[in-house]
Amino acid sequence: MKTRFTILLLCAFTLAVRAQDAVTTMAGMAQVSGATNGTGTNALFGDPAGIVADSTGNLFVADSLNDVIRKITTNGVVTTFAGLAGITGTADGTGSGARFNAPSGMAFDRNGNLYVSDTGNNTIRKITPAGVVSTFAGVAGNGGYADGTAGSALFNSPLGLAITTNGTVYVADSGNHCLRMVFGGNVTTFAGSPQVWGSANGAGTNAQFNGPVSVAFDARGNLFVSDANNDTIRKVTTNAIVTTFAGAPGQDGSADGPVAAARFRSPAGLAFDLQGNLFIADSFNQTLREISTNGSVTTVSGTAGISGPTDGINGAGKFFNPYGLVMAADGSLLVADTYNETIRQVLVPFKLSLSTGGTAHTTTISWATVIGQTYQVQSSSNLTAGWANLGAAMVATNLTLSITDSSAGASRLYRVLRVD
Repeated sequence: MKTRFTILLLCAFTLAVRAQDAVTTMAGMAQVSGATNGTGTNALFGDPAGIVADSTGNLFVADSLNDVIRKITTNGVVTTFAGLAGITGTADGTGSGARFNAPSGMAFDRNGNLYVSDTGNNTIRKITPAGVVSTFAGVAGNGGYADGTAGSALFNSPLGLAITTNGTVYVADSGNHCLRMVFGGNVTTFAGSPQVWGSANGAGTNAQFNGPVSVAFDARGNLFVSDANNDTIRKVTTNAIVTTFAGAPGQDGSADGPVAAARFRSPAGLAFDLQGNLFIADSFNQTLREISTNGSVTTVSGTAGISGPTDGINGAGKFFNPYGLVMAADGSLLVADTYNETIRQVLVPFKLSLSTGGTAHTTTISWATVIGQTYQVQSSSNLTAGWANLGAAMVATNLTLSITDSSAGASRLYRVLRVD
């Protein structure tokens, strides 16, 4: 039995014991570039960038160097969904009849259509579930800045995408240093001063960005932005008020801590979990970071400043310019590890919540899980005593687990182990 995670609690107090991660390679061969389809590590990628999941758990990858969109089924089979590997172009069409140029960011709408930032073509493309590709906004081959109808508006190296439930598409228009929105056949500027880079906070176009990369909505509809060249995470409210959420503009680094004291280095992909924690592909630090709901930044996987393809547990995993992120349906974090040419699966450290009550002094321990993983809760009377299993090991069938200890004393320690 191998222990993966340990978290300790003392009554209603959490002890300072750092939970650990587990990193595995899901698809692709480490640092081997190619376009081969196949299963798992038999497949090859060329600088995978954006990654998203559909409603049934299939993954889609913007395989930027190959100029194609790849699909990874739930059983790990990698195929080419749209485009033709190694052939750059602008053509609309179905499946391999379409052409792309360095695709990057992606997002699904509620109808299962996949939108793609076709970065090298300066356009936003739309792919139906049947694989029919069309140009949704922008003019192929014409980079620049112009609002207007979707067919006449201009973008400059668009990257991250996020879509609301009403179908509004938000675009990190990186080369124009602003956020654009596409709705009702028209493109407008939502926030940022077009073609002017900076770090100013403010309302709408009075704010400034510097090479925004990724965008993601929280549960309240606020838009979070990885402002890569400012080394910060920005927050944009529903009425376009822009503030610096984490980091400090122009001050790169890898420091963890409160959001104002934390430092990043060219942050890229963003993904929220169901609890509202924000995960960040801190690309130039070669790490994955987390901003918890209490405003604390931690490094959850990778080692700052050290790149590599290594899988492993307890901090041994390494990345090489991680870029795209998506939370999978099973609760794991999936990473497009761009320069390693792989798709990685990360089981991030979990946090426990503790509730007590009743005259019987019952204690309930709850935590977020990864479906299919096995967890064992243990208890002890003090730090020097041995640990005893609290009930049998449990296999997670949903995204949370809990167990109640009805024999808790006045002082008791608990820990949860992820085992296999």
